[in-house]
Amino acid sequence: MNLKHLPHCLALSAGLLATQHASADDMLLWQNNSLSYLYGDNFQRLNFNDEEQRSQTTFTFEHASGWAWGDVFYFLDYIRADNTQSRGSFANGTFEQHDKSSFYYMEFSPRVSLSWLTGQDLSVGPLKDVKAAFTLEKGEGGPGTENYLYGIGLDWDVPGFAFLNTNLYRVKINNHVFFADQDSNGYTTQLTVAGAYPFAIGEQDFVVDGFVDWRAPSKEANTQTSVGSSIQVKWDAGKALFGEERTLYVGTEVNMWHNKYGIKPIDGSTDGFDQTAVQALVKYHF
Repeated sequence: MNLKHLPHCLALSAGLLATQHASADDMLLWQNNSLSYLYGDNFQRLNFNDEEQRSQTTFTFEHASGWAWGDVFYFLDYIRADNTQSRGSFANGTFEQHDKSSFYYMEFSPRVSLSWLTGQDLSVGPLKDVKAAFTLEKGEGGPGTENYLYGIGLDWDVPGFAFLNTNLYRVKINNHVFFADQDSNGYTTQLTVAGAYPFAIGEQDFVVDGFVDWRAPSKEANTQTSVGSSIQVKWDAGKALFGEERTLYVGTEVNMWHNKYGIKPIDGSTDGFDQTAVQALVKYHF
């Protein structure tokens, strides 16, 4: 999982910056799209230790929308990097590597409100809603090309936060390079926490948003516990420079991993891959 994003999971952050609204009679309540440019270094290549710390450029399209029945978030990354990509499995002899200067990664994450589905208000205290949460992860980056996530999402009302939600997933891992058993699928558990916190310094507006993913080990996929996060700190440049709020942001993203993707180096030299990559960020909402 390329967990720069906030996949894995910045859905409502964009939604709360929404610029388009539908009438109350429509199923679509709001939607927002954005384009981002990021550049940074210190990215792990996940091969041998002497091949670490590479720079990369990322172009990202994001969509977020709120519906009467729930919400949808998806993003597509196009990444240019000096990055060797792995395919296949050691177990069945299909493992191969290719040097690539570019690759893609995407996530599609719909969530269905159980309050809407059942006709019952499930809010209580700070809990605003309970949702059936789903995510498809797919791309050319990382050890697996396709993962399916399904579980329960909770939306919280926390003072100061534009949004805060938690999703607990069951993860089905497919096509993992390091499968211990070629005839089995890998399964594990993932907890995702995502939020956005806007604040102001004088007349300047800022927002901190992002996510943290904790993923348990998988015996079948031969992975260990991993933690990944992407945190963005952004200045509302559009408001300051052009008088247009919540449109153009400039800032930075910190992409951090402990045991990236849960895998171990194929040379067996360390227990896992850690990463702290800092990127410059420009993001435009439309």
